[in-house]
Amino acid sequence: MSIAPLVQLNTETISREVALDWLRGFFREKSLLLIGSGVSCALDLRFGMSALRDALLESIARVNLTLQQSREWSAVVEALNKGDDLENSLNCVSDDDLIDLIAEHTGNFVASVDSEYGYSLATESRAWPATRLLKRIVEGLPEGDPALHIITPNYDTLLEHSCCGSGIPFTNGFTGNIVRTIDWPAAQLALGHTSRIVRRGHSSTVFHTKKHICLHKMHGSLSYFFCNNQLVESYAWMWNPPAGIKRVIITPGMAKYELLQRFRRELQSRADVAIENENQFLFLGYGFNDKHLEEYISRKLVQQGCKGLIITRDRNERITSLMSKARQLWLVSKADLECGYGTLISRSGVADPLLIPGKNLWNVEEFTTEIIGA
Repeated sequence: MSIAPLVQLNTETISREVALDWLRGFFREKSLLLIGSGVSCALDLRFGMSALRDALLESIARVNLTLQQSREWSAVVEALNKGDDLENSLNCVSDDDLIDLIAEHTGNFVASVDSEYGYSLATESRAWPATRLLKRIVEGLPEGDPALHIITPNYDTLLEHSCCGSGIPFTNGFTGNIVRTIDWPAAQLALGHTSRIVRRGHSSTVFHTKKHICLHKMHGSLSYFFCNNQLVESYAWMWNPPAGIKRVIITPGMAKYELLQRFRRELQSRADVAIENENQFLFLGYGFNDKHLEEYISRKLVQQGCKGLIITRDRNERITSLMSKARQLWLVSKADLECGYGTLISRSGVADPLLIPGKNLWNVEEFTTEIIGA
């Protein structure tokens, strides 16, 4: 892949009027969404990597490991103690059984937090930060293209429970009863409804597809399992899986890319097509730390010059690098002010960001209220 040149910075400034007009105009067109752990962390910080790191350090320490597993896990602990993040530290693991053990403990920890929120989100007694934004986007989808594609590496089921509570139709490609198998064509048909049209005295039945979300969980989910030699889904199992049933969770670290090949068709193929077909991208709480998606993102935003909007609390080196190369990318992030709080709105190619004091537009809920008007 060729290296894209850096976008040359100019001395123009971003006015508040221009920025807000661009942000509102962005939502008049259809986007593909990538949702990261930042949205879940806005509800509970335990959905973040720091909490998972601490949980794994505590739980794996209580397991009787083999000599090889102990050596590999000691290398992980050493890397973490040196300040490496969990993603890179877990690159030390190659033992298949240890990988499975880490996946099991990861799933159990995330499930323990997820279970505290599922019922309240499904009954709307609690709100997930992105629910109102998603509802407005889905309602505004064109009749001829009624699917909003969402890609997420998150294991939790906050989005699914929130969709149930707010009445947003969604599919992840699985169909069936208690134990469901993946069948995208059948799942799409389940989203249909019919209406009768009378023309010149003759009535006919017309099939329509509801406006909906197509959810692609590329690293697995609490509700995904490997059973009877196939990938299945069961919400009945996700918080307390039966003995012997293995979760399909792709843990951080390089090992996940080997596992992705095993489940590539089920977890990624539809997402790959959705990315290729889209020309506008919205990133919510996404840290740009996935090497598989990095290639797609770079091609769409940098090489093809597609429009993109990042809404996230904290800017990092990966976002800064992408901003320096993409041609039509905007960023809404937190401003650290000595005298209070605020928002920075940055635009690729423009050196100085716009500062809006007293507004937390990087917060998805506040952004929705201020920009979308929901």
